[in-house]
Amino acid sequence: MEGGIDAWNGLVAGGTYEAGLAYFSRASRPEELISLSFALEEGNRVFYERISQDLTEEEAASIFRSMGQAEERHKDTLRELHARITGKSGNPAQPEGMETGGFLEGGAPLQETLEWAKGKTVAEILELAIAMEANALDRYIKMGRAVAEERSREVFLALSLEERKHLERMTSLLDRLRE
Repeated sequence: MEGGIDAWNGLVAGGTYEAGLAYFSRASRPEELISLSFALEEGNRVFYERISQDLTEEEAASIFRSMGQAEERHKDTLRELHARITGKSGNPAQPEGMETGGFLEGGAPLQETLEWAKGKTVAEILELAIAMEANALDRYIKMGRAVAEERSREVFLALSLEERKHLERMTSLLDRLRE
């Protein structure tokens, strides 16, 4: 890599980076972790949906559309888990100071990331999406370890396995694009 890290010209975290990550240190109860995950899943869903609309490469657009649908299914799973834990139906409460869908998994602001993606190649966008999904995988593994209730652990394990499948699908496409 010519120039090493100094030559990196990709997406760089800036601005309100802490706003997307500070919630993890404050979220300790399962319902708080679920609310945070729900908000981040929505951010990713919106990102994938908008990216799929802008892409001309059909295979990539299809993958991003299906990723958006998968994020919606994850939200359904989190809604069910939240209802079971709290006894309340509907969407989990928004984390304080964090609009639902305002941040992506990993803490990047949605709108800034969508601006960054304009004019980027499919490979560059896939690299970012892979990083987001790796973050989600890590988060669900950690959440599964943090909750005491067995059924909740199973839900987080299932979500982590789905994130792993997303990673495999996107890295496969990225590998084909680079051939």
